[in-house]
Amino acid sequence: MDIRTLAERELSELPLIDMTEWLARKGEHDPSFRLVASEFGVITTLLDHGYYEEASERIVPLLGMKVPAAFHRLGLALEVKANGKKAAKRRFRSFSSAVIQHSDLAEWRQAFKFDKKWLGLPLVVGLAAAALIFWPDAEPPIVPPSETDQVVVETVTEEEAMAERLKELEAEVARLEKENEQLQDQEEAPSDVKEEKSTPAPDVVPLAEVEALVQDKQYEQAEQLLDGKAKAGQEQAVGFYRLLVDNKLGEATIADYAAYLESYPESGYKADVLWMKGIAEKKADDPAYRDTLTTVSEMEGTYWAPIAKSVLDE
Repeated sequence: MDIRTLAERELSELPLIDMTEWLARKGEHDPSFRLVASEFGVITTLLDHGYYEEASERIVPLLGMKVPAAFHRLGLALEVKANGKKAAKRRFRSFSSAVIQHSDLAEWRQAFKFDKKWLGLPLVVGLAAAALIFWPDAEPPIVPPSETDQVVVETVTEEEAMAERLKELEAEVARLEKENEQLQDQEEAPSDVKEEKSTPAPDVVPLAEVEALVQDKQYEQAEQLLDGKAKAGQEQAVGFYRLLVDNKLGEATIADYAAYLESYPESGYKADVLWMKGIAEKKADDPAYRDTLTTVSEMEGTYWAPIAKSVLDE
């Protein structure tokens, strides 16, 4: 199997919520796991938003702990997405021999064309076999805890975060659409003759449809709908979704984010745009990213504030 295909499959099939809950249960008795459980929540959020390089960097400490093989598979998949096959192979070879020979990593061994003799002398192989005694041959499915001792850990995915934000916007969109319809009725009222002579109005952006497509990650279709004109009062929202879609398609630039913030300094999406701008600056090795993310971290009550602070604390 192609290495990138394997990585994509791992990212889509690994039970991230179960893995988060496993860390939380371990954290009840081990403070070190309590810390990485919190960190893993940041990793999954970065993953949901496509920030593979940052997620791959942050998972490294966890890979040095005794965790199920699923975490090592995730670490390899993230490294493939972030830095390619060679870097992922280096990460794979840095694992302990017990992890490398784990049955759940069989497809990764095959993808890297890894041979047991690469482990070195027979003594090393023997030590690896001994270590396997303490490492399960296959990770059994994580059994959900009973209702009495279940630990509830909220891992906010991109869909959940967007759904929550869209709920806040739905009422505003409905109000604006109603006002727009009333305005159109008033403009069409004067006479039928005027209506016949008037030219067709330009297509307007159906904001509700755009929101639904973004939730479903259908960014190309959303981009087509965003070519129209924003309805009165929806300019900020339409401008934000144009930025968000361009971000997902890899077409947005730092200048685009700056232009939006200059046009709408009081936008309700200011924290979202600053976050995207800060990450773009970080990827471009622009030191300005620290100032940008510091601003986001100080915007208490916003979704991105704690995540920005975590990135700054690296």
